This record gives sequence, structure tokens and C-alpha cells, in this order.
Amino acid sequence: MSEDKVNIPKIRFPGFTDAWEQRKLGDLISKMYGGASIAPDDYRDGGVATVPKGAVNSSGIADLSGSKYVDEAFYNKNSNASVYQNELVTSLRDLVPTAPNMGRIVKLKGSNEKYLMPQGVYRLIINSDVDENFLISFSNTDKFRKVISQEKNGSTQVHIRNSEYLGIPIARPSKEEQQRIGSFFKQLDHLITLHQRKLNNAKNLKAGLLQKMFPKDGEDFPEVRFPGFTDVWKRRELGELANFTKGNGYTKSDLRETGSPIILYGRLYTDYETLIEDVNTFVEFKENSVISLGGEVIVPSSGESAEDIARASVVGKPGIILGGDLNIIKPTEQIDPVFLALAISNGTPYRDMAKRAQGKSVVHLHNSDLKNINLVYPQIEEQKKIVEFNLQIDHLITLHQHKLEHLHQQKKSLLQQMFV
Repeated sequence: MSEDKVNIPKIRFPGFTDAWEQRKLGDLISKMYGGASIAPDDYRDGGVATVPKGAVNSSGIADLSGSKYVDEAFYNKNSNASVYQNELVTSLRDLVPTAPNMGRIVKLKGSNEKYLMPQGVYRLIINSDVDENFLISFSNTDKFRKVISQEKNGSTQVHIRNSEYLGIPIARPSKEEQQRIGSFFKQLDHLITLHQRKLNNAKNLKAGLLQKMFPKDGEDFPEVRFPGFTDVWKRRELGELANFTKGNGYTKSDLRETGSPIILYGRLYTDYETLIEDVNTFVEFKENSVISLGGEVIVPSSGESAEDIARASVVGKPGIILGGDLNIIKPTEQIDPVFLALAISNGTPYRDMAKRAQGKSVVHLHNSDLKNINLVYPQIEEQKKIVEFNLQIDHLITLHQHKLEHLHQQKKSLLQQMFV
């Protein structure tokens, strides 16, 4: 295969046929300015904003939500570490050993004209024949990420040296083709950001409404109710309204690619919404396994914090193994299972459970604790209205999540095929 063939991407815009030129990143960057040493005592309540160390990400736009401030005198003393609106920055340090964002390039688009960079963050000035969006996109390619991973140094705080960073190989086309590629990925990143915002809005809507759909501590009426419901909510100990059992056996080491579906307690923190209907973890079936009948409310019996285990989900289908470290609650006909899960995760029981959780490095919550928790609940018809509304929001959240995942996969695939 000729060198020209090697230096041609799999996917190109029409009209471009020339082979890409092999260069180093330092050939595209004319200047690179480092950040200032900022001690914790140097920060102030106001003044000149700083670029947070977590600003660098895969979106192409700096995340400035963690910005802190220094006063003008400190800024003036360290003005060589300035960076300005619409300029490019990167970070060559990361506290995470895998360094997922180290070396990525982002554009500064904040509400201030100037910022001060801390150590580890760098301002990049690129040559006139380089398109900034092309360079930003290149920093997200698997090829670039692989070099970063190979060249990183350190353990507790990983880093890459300036010379190693500027020595990263990069193939580039003409300025015009760079602009087409850069513009395409800029639009794709914008679309991803919009869907991320929709997802965040849906989650915030759910969280905000749930706070108002359950009574506050000591009260018997919620702030928001569906039309037609006016009765006072009842108050009972959960032990009067449900039966309790425990999951059995199984740990992460038992997981297999195929087999019997299982829910392990750790998945409740990350993967599942209120109602679990699809399970993507499997094990080889063992005797004495606890199998769902459908409608069980499951609560972790251990976790890293009290807030972690004060949450619940409902197993929507029969035939799913319920692993160890799961408290299993089967409510009576007076209580809708999904309503109970929502109440445990958001209402008075949440705060009650968090208080009862015991432990230091690992906290525990037992069925005996759950039985004494106070549940405030309305008649079953109102429970079902609350459940139906929240499941509709969960469906919307799931749709946004799937769309976002699809867009991220599209971007990943296109980055592989549109760069050499």
C-alpha cells in the first residue's frame, strides 16, 4: 500500500482527494503558555475568574462551572498566565489515573473577557493555516487518546510533558478541508450538547416535582396534587404495610456474558430507574437463588454512604434473580410498589432511612430498620396517578439517554473514519 493511500481517511467530503501531510502537534501550535501557581489561600469571593482544572472535556467547549476567583493584584502579578475569550486551552494534568480528558483541546466561551489559568492548564496559539475546530476534533480521536495514554506519567496525579504533547503525530489536510471537518464536528457537538441539556432538564423536572408531590416532614398533604384528590395522607410504619425478605448470594465475580438475569445491589446506584424491566447482567443459576415474582421493591442493604442506600427500585418482571445485599419489600394491596419506591427514594422515608443507616467506610441498612420507617401515603387511586406521571417522565429521560448514547457512538465512529 502506498504512503498516499495510508494518509487518506476512509470518509471525506466531496472534492477533496489530496493525501494528508504528516506533522507533529508542535508544527500546528505556534505558542503555548502555562498557568500560574495558585494556592488555596489565593482564592477570593470575586475578582478575575480562573479556568478550573476540570474545564477540559470532549465537547469542544470549556466547562467553566467550577471557576474560582483571584483578586486583580494577584492576576496582574501572574498576567503571563492569562487566557482570553474564544481562545483554546488544554490540560496536561489529571487526578484520574486513566486521564480521560488530559490533552483534549477546548475553546473558552465564558461570560468574562479574561481568565487566569492554574498550573497544568495551557493556552494554545495555533498557526494561521490550522482550523481550530479541526484541532479540537483531532484531540478527541482514539489515535490521539492512545498516545496520551502511552505517554502519561505519574500515579496520584498523572501528567504529560510539554515536549511529549507537542511531539504527538498528526496528519492534516488543506485548510479548506480542515474547515469542513471542523465545522461538521462542531455542529455534531452542538447537537450532543442540546440533547444533554434536554436530558438534564427532564431529570431536574422529575427531581423538582417529586419534592412537591410528597409531604414534607411532619405534614400530611403534599404541595402539588392531581385534581380531585383532597383527603389527608395516612401515616403508618412500613412494617404494617409490607412483607420483607433478603436477596441471596452472588457477587460481581459471578457475572457472565449469558445465563440467568440478575440484579446486583451496586447496579441500583448507576443503571436503573424506578421501574426495572430490562436487565443486562447474567450469572450461572445456583440453588437457593431468590427469584422475583414481579412487583418487589428492592433497596440496597449496604453502600458507601447513607444517601446511597436510601433509594429503591421495583422489579417489573418475574424470573429475575435478586442477589445478596438487597432488601426485598413486598407491599400489601394498600400500597402500589412503584409509589413505595418513589417514596423511599424521595419522600419522608428517604430521610428516615438515611438516619438509620449505620457504619463508617461501608454503611448498612437492614429489614428491621425498614420495618420501623414511617410511610405517608394517599389512597391507592392517587398513588397510581403519581406513579403514572413519574413513569412518563422516566420514559422521556430514557429516550433522551438513548439518543445521547447514539450521538456519542456516531461521533466516535466518524472520528475514526474522518481522520488519518
